[in-house]
Amino acid sequence: MDSRIKNIVKCLSFLFCLVLPFWISRLWLLWSYPDLTVSDPINYLFHVIRFDLKALAIWYSPLFIFLGVGLFIQIKWWQFITRITFSLLFLFALVFNLIAVLYFPISKTIVGGELFQLLSGQSLWIVLGYITEYWYVIILILSINTIILRLFKKLNLIVSMGYRIFMVIFTFLAIGFFARGGVALKPLNLMDAFAELTNEEVTTAITPLYILLESYGKQDIQYEAYFSDIQLNEALSNDRKIYNNLPFKRPNICLILLESFGKEYTGINQTSQPSYTPFLDSLMDQSVNFTNAYANGLRSIDAVASCLAGIPCLMKQPFIGSLYTQSDVKTIPKVLKKDGYTTSFFHGADELSMGFKRYLQFQDIDNYYAKQNYPDISDFDGTWGIYDEPFLEYCGKTLSNQKQPWFSGIFTLSSHHPYKIPQRYNYLPKGTIEIHQSIGYTDHALAQFFKSVQSESWFENTIFIITADHSSLNETPMYRSSLGKYAVPLFIYSPKWLAYREETQVAQHIDIYSTIRHITSSEGHVSFGNSLLSTRDSQGIVLFDGNIYSYTNDSLTIEWNGDKHVRLFNYQSDPAHQNDLSAEQPKLVERMLQELKMYIQKYNYRLLNNNFNNQ
Repeated sequence: MDSRIKNIVKCLSFLFCLVLPFWISRLWLLWSYPDLTVSDPINYLFHVIRFDLKALAIWYSPLFIFLGVGLFIQIKWWQFITRITFSLLFLFALVFNLIAVLYFPISKTIVGGELFQLLSGQSLWIVLGYITEYWYVIILILSINTIILRLFKKLNLIVSMGYRIFMVIFTFLAIGFFARGGVALKPLNLMDAFAELTNEEVTTAITPLYILLESYGKQDIQYEAYFSDIQLNEALSNDRKIYNNLPFKRPNICLILLESFGKEYTGINQTSQPSYTPFLDSLMDQSVNFTNAYANGLRSIDAVASCLAGIPCLMKQPFIGSLYTQSDVKTIPKVLKKDGYTTSFFHGADELSMGFKRYLQFQDIDNYYAKQNYPDISDFDGTWGIYDEPFLEYCGKTLSNQKQPWFSGIFTLSSHHPYKIPQRYNYLPKGTIEIHQSIGYTDHALAQFFKSVQSESWFENTIFIITADHSSLNETPMYRSSLGKYAVPLFIYSPKWLAYREETQVAQHIDIYSTIRHITSSEGHVSFGNSLLSTRDSQGIVLFDGNIYSYTNDSLTIEWNGDKHVRLFNYQSDPAHQNDLSAEQPKLVERMLQELKMYIQKYNYRLLNNNFNNQ
């Protein structure tokens, strides 16, 4: 074969090696999730190539330097270093992409740099547990890496000195061109993908590695003034909330966050799915029950920020751990401590898990109870933390010894991946996906907790606010939609003060913050949410999954990609979001889009300017 043809074949093989991690993760997603459809394959491939070439040019730039020098220094030790560089870069790209893909059913979005924040503070045993569960992926990765490394060894080019110089110059000019994304005035970025591809196409077109590279060194928030300062200030003034006094006399408040308890698993799901939460269902029937409620984020850490600080998650990174964590937000622990409340938080995982303890200590929480505080390590589930039933029993006993009035947060964990429950509860319904049995176990543990504390002296004087941190694995199209994946149970249980009623207006986690402020004080406060116990005007909910904004009122949802693509759905009659109404209702779309943009501008302004005072 002619040497020029051989060199062309080797160059194409080399390019194949570099992009293989991108396509493995992309094809895995497309195969695993039929909802992620490609409507225009040619347009899709064009943009996939553009973004892959940009990621390739940036990520593999150290390798290109070694290869360029290696064209002139053809000695074995340099070639060895070059192969090691290639292997490490290839392996990281493949591993990172696959981790993000495997996490997709839980995150419901493609994660980038925030993946490292999610893993920070996790014990080595938990990480090893994940590795053990996905042993087949480890074997796949090592096998692919071995094969590709052998192929890479055979790709030495046979060219003259003059051609080597030309190749170096051409390659580095090409790298600069592709790293910028072309010759357009502005470099290629994520917004270009959202402008040219559908929401479903973007999820698979843009690889996790590209998202990681795009976010490196960037501020979490990019401010854009959609409206004038006068309009903005008027909107900001509406965030100050003042409510009439409630008839409660300094009650205890117990906020219970149920790990991964999506609405789909409960008796209030709007599909034909069975309920795995008989006790929770019975409690909702005795409570003020908000049946149209949503989490403000897709991660546990988002729920803590939403419920305790009233901050929704409208940026790629979680609020807790971001540049804005130390903003002057009047959080529930800080406010109630000043009001004479004892404050505590319970989570049966390692005390450094998820960053809860660090944040809550910064917020002056009196006591944080974690796995390290639990007296009997035999109740450890072997991976994540203390099983829910014994840990909730421990919570009840500890609450009984707290000075009243108190505020306490309780965060369950057994329904977190890997969904381990005690062997003696294997009789619980296994359901149709792996999380269902653990949901049933936590529901049983919650029943035992209420049974044990209802005779305590503090019980009657306690208001329980119960919700889920977020949903998890979803089976039905309704709960896989851009709105449905946020749907959670949310209710307030207090037999002494609150009679049963069902509320169908939209509610959200940030409303819990205002509700607790309303219950404990008549003092005004600034909040994005509203008290659930006030007479409420219809309020919209703004959500952001890292790629798409959505804005929802009592019947309609719009999805906006931050550029020109807007879709409108009547989620009440079309819960799976299959019928886009935007072309039929342009005026309604424009009105809702303006409301969404104002919300985003307010949010960004407050965080960038640390503007959380009571003005």
